[in-house]
Order: sequence, then C-alpha cells, then structure tokens
Amino acid sequence: MRIGRCSALMIFWAMLVGVLPIPTATGFPQKAGPSPENPTFGDFSQRVEQYLKVRKALPPERTTKRQEEILDRRHALAQAIRTSRIAAKQGDIFTPEISEQFVRVIRSTLQGSDASNARKTIRQGEPVASLHLSVNGAYPEHMPLTTVPPTLLLRLPQLPERLAYRIVGRDFVLEDTEARLVIDFVPAAIP
Repeated sequence: MRIGRCSALMIFWAMLVGVLPIPTATGFPQKAGPSPENPTFGDFSQRVEQYLKVRKALPPERTTKRQEEILDRRHALAQAIRTSRIAAKQGDIFTPEISEQFVRVIRSTLQGSDASNARKTIRQGEPVASLHLSVNGAYPEHMPLTTVPPTLLLRLPQLPERLAYRIVGRDFVLEDTEARLVIDFVPAAIP
C-alpha cells in the first residue's frame, strides 16, 4: 500500500510542477498541425504540373558536353515548347487570383522586418534591369540570373526541377531554366 501512496504523491508533484501534461476537458494538449496550404497556391501548383506534362510530351534529346550542341539543344527545346504552347499568354499560370497572392507574399517579404536583407540579396545578385517580357519569350543568354531571396522562396510554392523564379526589373518571372524560356510572369510585383 505504501508504494501506491508514494506513486500517487510523485504523480501529484509531477503534475503540479508541470512535468506531466494535465488533462483538460478537451483532452491532452496537442501540437499545432501544419497550416493548410493556400488554395491559390494549390491552383498554381496544378498549373505548373500541366506545363510540365506538356513539356514531358516533347521528344527527348540526347545529352552532350559540346557548348554549341548545348545551345542548339536549348534553342530546339525552347522552339518545341513554343510550338506546343502556341496560344500561351500572360496570366495562364499566374492567373489574376494567383498573381494577387504572389504579390501579397512578395510585398510583405520585401517590406517586412527582413526587407533590408531580402533587398540586399536581390541587389547582390545583379538584378536585371527592365526588359520587355513575353510568355514563350527567351530569357536572354547574356542577362544574369537574379537571386530570389531565401526568405521569399520559403513563403512561395516550391518549384520542380527545371523551373525557377526570377526577378526582372519589377516583374516576377517563372522561367524554364533548361530552355531559358519565360513561362509566365507577374508584372510590377516587386515594390
């Protein structure tokens, strides 16, 4: 009987000190689950997947290490994508709703508490000056690839391999990195 009393006393003190969780009317304390994905970003991800399906349907080309063949392959891939997306236009992937959500996230990141670090990252990455963008247009070979700040990337949907976010002037761009092709963009997204 003495062991029972001793155990009860230890449990009482452990609960009092906070070592053990105290059951409440709603049960034991629960950890907060991950926040649900923004439905707008879910729509964006589906549109990106549709683009990748179109891209995967293109005939594969052999790999090479020769520079001129790499450029030829890039140009051929870009042309094949243009042909398969002949009716593509700005807003096909970045719809008005999706663009609005991206602009909200971009501006809150670039105007929030970490804004100075994010802007510094963009400036260090040799930001591209204003350039006339068009869907299915080439991202110029001679232009640098602007670094998108990690604080911003963490708040945006993750992209599959071969796609990347870019900043061109004040525009936010979705680029096919292998074809160096502008897939879609959000005009004037960068404050």
